[in-house]
This record gives sequence, structure tokens and C-alpha cells, in this order.
Amino acid sequence: MRPAPRRLWLIPMVLILPLLLPAGVGAFPLTTCTLTVTSTDASGKTIATATGGANDATQTNPFLVDWNGTVTWQGTSGANPIKNNSWHVDVFMVPTPLRGGDANDKGNKVGDGTTSVRGNAPFQFTGLYYVSGEFRGDGGSCAGSGWFKLTGNPASTIPFWIAVVLGLLGLVLLALGLRGAWGWAVLGGIFTGLGLAAVLAMLAVMPIGAWTPVAALVLFLVVGVAVAILAPKPAPPPAF
Repeated sequence: MRPAPRRLWLIPMVLILPLLLPAGVGAFPLTTCTLTVTSTDASGKTIATATGGANDATQTNPFLVDWNGTVTWQGTSGANPIKNNSWHVDVFMVPTPLRGGDANDKGNKVGDGTTSVRGNAPFQFTGLYYVSGEFRGDGGSCAGSGWFKLTGNPASTIPFWIAVVLGLLGLVLLALGLRGAWGWAVLGGIFTGLGLAAVLAMLAVMPIGAWTPVAALVLFLVVGVAVAILAPKPAPPPAF
């Protein structure tokens, strides 16, 4: 099957496009459309395969992706081509800049392709991620979601240490908030939550599933606000 132009074949890209940040594949469940994805390592050896509708790409059995490897996809949009379409990708249920659309004037219904992982990302990432997406337009719609895991040691990547430093900085700001600096307390809560959310994802620790990163951010935001409200305020200067 000859690959359709990428700008016209966006159905699988709803799930593949997170690789560009990077991220990976999630399907499963997948409605209306069909999709099969396969990942390989640097030598071309198959690591994992996932198919829409199968018990694949779950939190306990994520779709494995090698930073130095590739992801190959094959899919269809069903009986009808989807024209004047739009698509979007969410990570941990949070909207991302990955969105777009196409007229699909040629009426493509099938397509395939291969994308490099490291070739489409500025930094190496590792970890477990929940990805969901939707593709809709004239003629139908598709939706999919699932888990993928970028393999490797998180401690060997730059983003992991950025997240650690961000979390520690947040704790320092929270400590300043305890001294009455309410603005630093709120900012500290945000930084700590963001750092913790990123570290948990990179360590593949998801105690409450896809809600874990959002819960971490909200929890420490609440802590920051609480510190800002309850911490002793500096005494006013003496009046003359």
C-alpha cells in the first residue's frame, strides 16, 4: 500500500503525533477507524505491536517505544473518507498544541507510514504517558486513547533533572511562603506540582492512573494557596 501524504492522512497521526514533542502511540479503545502500530529499536527489531480494539496500550501493558527506534502505523478511516477534518491530541487529558486539520480533497481512506522518535524531538524523554485524541470532519469521526512508554533510564535525561530542580525550587518558594510571602507560596505550589507530575510520569509511577499528574499539580496548588492564606503575615511597620 502506497503511503498517503501526511498532510492528508491524519487519522493515525492523532495517536502518533505526540512523538513530535515527543510522545507516542495510544489506541485502544479506538472507535470507527482501524489502526495498527509497531515499534522497533535502533537495529530494526520489533519491540511492540498494538491494534485498535485489542487489549493493548493499557497502563499495565503500555505500548513500548525506543528513543532510538521508529514507529510504523497502518490504518483506515472506515467506509467513508473524512473531509474538511480537524484533529487534536491530549496528554493526560490536558489539551496540547498538537492540533490541525485538512480538506482531504483526494478522499483518502487508508494510509501508512513510519516516523522516527529521536528525529522528531529536541530532548530525550522517558516514562509512561496517557495519550488521547480525536479526528472528525465531514464523513465521520475517530477517537482513541491509550498508554505508551518511552523506555530508558530517566536519570540519564535532561528533562528529568529539570523537573527535579523545578520541584525543589517550588519547595523553597513554599518555605518562603511560610514566612508571609504569599505570592511565592502560590508560585511554589505550582512549581512543586509541575515538577512532581513530570517526575512521576518519567518514573512511570501512576498510582491513580491518568489523573496522577493533574492530581499532583492540583494538590500542591492547594497547598500553596493554603500557605498563602494561613501563614503569619509580617507585622506592619510602627506608626510615627
